[in-house]
Amino acid sequence: MYKAQKGFTLIELVVVIVLLGILGVTALGKFQDLSADAQEAANSGVASELSSASSINYAARVLDPTVAVDLSADGITCASLVDGSATSLLAVALPVTKYTVTGTGNCATGGPGSTFTCDIEEIPAVAGIVNGTAAVICTP
Repeated sequence: MYKAQKGFTLIELVVVIVLLGILGVTALGKFQDLSADAQEAANSGVASELSSASSINYAARVLDPTVAVDLSADGITCASLVDGSATSLLAVALPVTKYTVTGTGNCATGGPGSTFTCDIEEIPAVAGIVNGTAAVICTP
């Protein structure tokens, strides 16, 4: 009497391993470059957040000049707008280990409603990564 053996043959196992390898290589290409895309999205998000905060700040100052952050002087540094202090446009400071924010605005020279730009760059800078640019509106 022969006993029926249970299990897979060597050929079946090899075919399954080859198919899994092909699927793995195909999927790897889709996930390989996501870190650069994620960093570009983060840079763009920080720039958008700063631009939106500037717009809200400008509207608040137009309605009531005693509230919000006064952006009417020359020599305003972009770094001071994102440090989380009382004169910052952002409630929470940016993580200083991830970004540098550069730029200086001359609002007294340009006047209320004029704009200046702040550049958001990741640390360390990576070639090919798009950095964010925020437009900041000078207040009355």
